[in-house]
Amino acid sequence: MIGKRRKMLIELLEREPEMSVQELSDRLGVSEATVRRDLSTLSQQGLIERLRGGATISHPLGVEPSWIERHRENVEKKRAIARMAAGMVEDGQVVALDVGTTTLEIARGLQLRTGLLVFTASLPAADVLSKGRPTVYVVGGRMRPGEMSLVGPLTRDIIQRFHYDVFFLAAAGWSVEQGLMDYSIDDVEIKQAFMAASSSVIAVVDSVKYGKTSLTTIASLTDVDAVITDDQLPDAVQEQVSQLTTLHVAPVALEKGV
Repeated sequence: MIGKRRKMLIELLEREPEMSVQELSDRLGVSEATVRRDLSTLSQQGLIERLRGGATISHPLGVEPSWIERHRENVEKKRAIARMAAGMVEDGQVVALDVGTTTLEIARGLQLRTGLLVFTASLPAADVLSKGRPTVYVVGGRMRPGEMSLVGPLTRDIIQRFHYDVFFLAAAGWSVEQGLMDYSIDDVEIKQAFMAASSSVIAVVDSVKYGKTSLTTIASLTDVDAVITDDQLPDAVQEQVSQLTTLHVAPVALEKGV
């Protein structure tokens, strides 16, 4: 049975999916030591996931958090990663952009670039880019309800007709051992099609997703040319990742105005 305080803790995380121990302590009116004990218990029960200095709500492997929920999580980290990713794109390139909230930030970073051709299965990314200067191609197919992405055999076939200089790949979870993972089998098929047709594949994944397990594997870290993550990833993990692929670390401080 979950006590009243722990139930309140879960409710806080459902409203604000990522919170620090200090924030939870302040909101619940208890000591940080008490919060840590509660988080340890709830983590063992599979109800929350421990993060460095805090926690996030836990979802079953087959249950994908809503697009809106993901969009408001870890915004500064995503923007830092997107800033670095957009800086790697050269004028005149053909860019493939994955679905996801991090790649949506990359779309914003490419909005004013000239001479780019951008292919994507993400309608939000296409909408952002259409208000800017790049030429945008939306790969057709079946709509995933709630995700605003296109999937299925038609989408895959269209992707395979072209070649791309770089594909920015998003993932729901990642680790050295299990590689890059995602909730949706349909989306994974599209990601793998873009990977096969791209000269360079760059995974864009924040540190909070590290160690999270999801339903299905997209690829191992050795299958991508580089990973961009934020500077909150522990040094020991950075070293392990660097042994498998090129690692780029984006400073979050820039997004905080420091």
